[in-house]
Amino acid sequence: MGFQLKIFLFVLTVWGVGFQGIPKLKKTKLTDQITVSLPDDFHPMTDDEIAAKYFVSRKPTASFSSADRVADFSFNQTTTPGRQQDLAMLKDFFKSGIRSNFTKVDFIQEGVVQINERDFIVLEYTAELRDEDPNSANKGITRQYSYIVYTTIRNKVNVMAFNCPVQVREHWQPIAKEVMNSIKISGK
Repeated sequence: MGFQLKIFLFVLTVWGVGFQGIPKLKKTKLTDQITVSLPDDFHPMTDDEIAAKYFVSRKPTASFSSADRVADFSFNQTTTPGRQQDLAMLKDFFKSGIRSNFTKVDFIQEGVVQINERDFIVLEYTAELRDEDPNSANKGITRQYSYIVYTTIRNKVNVMAFNCPVQVREHWQPIAKEVMNSIKISGK
């Protein structure tokens, strides 16, 4: 085999191993008005999976997890009032709430952006939570990557979040962006 062919095959192999790309996304109906495209292997989470992953009194409207249960997407229709023209102000409110829930937060992206002709707050960040409670069974540090978007529908805030451990962020971050950019909302 010629030297140039060996180099070509080596480069092709390295490129192929390093390039995972975006998996096939499947259009998923969240409500009569809202659709999002999720990775093909995402499945609806069971109530037990939701309870284990989210420590909230009210479960999300819809939650999906990757086949390996590493990454998840959730959607919540809240009772929090809000209007499209209030998104810039609401961004600071939600950002403050995120900071108060974690020991350390590094924002990657924050702002109000347009996705498919609708304004959304975008908060993308990595967060760290230190559990120093001596009585806790989960001592240590948890690190998470999150890409969250907020918008208003019928003057109520709707939240969509993509989460995974920081250790696999490099793989999931471009997928999270594709998922969020696929959100479509019909009507007002």
